[in-house]
Amino acid sequence: ADREGADIISSSLAYTAQRYFPEWMDGHHSLIGRAANMAARKGMLVVSAAGNDGDDDWGRIGTPADADSALAVGGLDPATGLHVAFSSTGPSADRRLKPDVSAFGIVLTTTPGGYERLEGTSFSAPLVAGFAACVWQQQRSLGAMEVFRQVRVSSDLYPYYDYAHGYGRPRAEYFTAPAAAKARVKEPTFDFVTHDSLVVVVLRPTATL
Repeated sequence: ADREGADIISSSLAYTAQRYFPEWMDGHHSLIGRAANMAARKGMLVVSAAGNDGDDDWGRIGTPADADSALAVGGLDPATGLHVAFSSTGPSADRRLKPDVSAFGIVLTTTPGGYERLEGTSFSAPLVAGFAACVWQQQRSLGAMEVFRQVRVSSDLYPYYDYAHGYGRPRAEYFTAPAAAKARVKEPTFDFVTHDSLVVVVLRPTATL
């Protein structure tokens, strides 16, 4: 891809239990996760489907979505705008935020006899890859990881997140009407501090209750 001049990779791969253990989903164990990070170092934006194991025994994201530099995309139900059960959740095995953002993961497609419902984060990742391409086209001076961060910051839950939605759904308004969009972004009033298997919520001194 690098040799052919690709700027963005949209990956629908999500390797899980057939090859790996959950504790290996740290962005460093799998060959494909390391390859995603290598692609990012070469200047490509890697957008990766979170995986479709949210409602089975595996549960968490697969690889390469666990890679540090992969923009992991979870799935949303278009009817509610909320996390859809099949979409794999975070965090990564080393407690990093995953997925990074979310997008619709259910589509209706035509068939010879009518319509069919299809689902998967393989539909979510290309939506975000296309969104990122528009952002990059608008701001060509940005590097790949700057686009990565801009997509996260543009999302509707930012600066808050959870391990189902990430920072939420990216918003074009952030780039087309930045003053209005950025006025909605508030500084967080708390921080997450991890220790072993615990996650502690620590209020910032500036927080008002």
